Amino acid sequence: MFRTSCFIILAFIVAISVFSPEDAETIPAFARKYAFSCDTCHVVTPKLKEYGEDFAGNAFQLPDDDEPVRAYRDVGDDLLTLQRDLPIGVRFDAYARGNSENDISNDLETPFGVKLLSGGLIAPNIGYYFYFYMDERGEVAGLEDCYVHFNNLFGSELDVMVGQFQISDPLFKRELRLTFEDYMIYKTKIGDSGANLTYDRGILATYTLPTNTDVIVELVNGNGIGDAGDDRLFDNDGLKNVFVKLSQPLSIATLGVFAYSGKEEGVAADNSFLFAGPDVSIGTE
Repeated sequence: MFRTSCFIILAFIVAISVFSPEDAETIPAFARKYAFSCDTCHVVTPKLKEYGEDFAGNAFQLPDDDEPVRAYRDVGDDLLTLQRDLPIGVRFDAYARGNSENDISNDLETPFGVKLLSGGLIAPNIGYYFYFYMDERGEVAGLEDCYVHFNNLFGSELDVMVGQFQISDPLFKRELRLTFEDYMIYKTKIGDSGANLTYDRGILATYTLPTNTDVIVELVNGNGIGDAGDDRLFDNDGLKNVFVKLSQPLSIATLGVFAYSGKEEGVAADNSFLFAGPDVSIGTE
């Protein structure tokens, strides 16, 4: 019991050294680019503040054309936003566990995960973001989030993202969780269905109405982000799934509803599904 208690204390010290912003030895890519503190966008890394959410939703650029001139090269092309440096960030997750009820009473899970991340502008109001999971529980997970973001298309409140993303992103960005355990409600698959709310390939569009109501629509393949098949196609059937969310901010709360529906071609029969429910968030900065 004493050994387990000491091990838990050690795990706490390791967690503090890894996650404390004041003790961080490396500076994330966006903090380097804008000469901002990490606290500008994050409450506790990787959890975002409202400002951080707005920055990401603006295709990773500051509002009101306030981008720093020093961060870009003037190549005489108004259609190209050429960054002086390739923005690269590294996320390192480390854990330690103690459990007196298991045969293995303590375990050093370090590194638990190592990611390479990059994002920024490639043209006015066109941004990109991706990360490569170099190591996840001892294995290479590969490319997960990877998309191009078209911001304020046609001078309107319409944004479009094309690429790989999580279907659940409009509800909650699963990769921003601070807990050790995953949120299983997002990744659970029911019966023989392959549908869940995690990664997929497709198009995500958002639009804000004059009432400040957000409308979000996704059109996705519906079979995740596995390797292409023998026919070099990523989708395994000719069907697509649709996700829709409506939300309205009210003071410190945001109230919304969502639905995710589609159809899958099966061996014996086709399968139809529907995920639906409320989406409510309450909080203050």
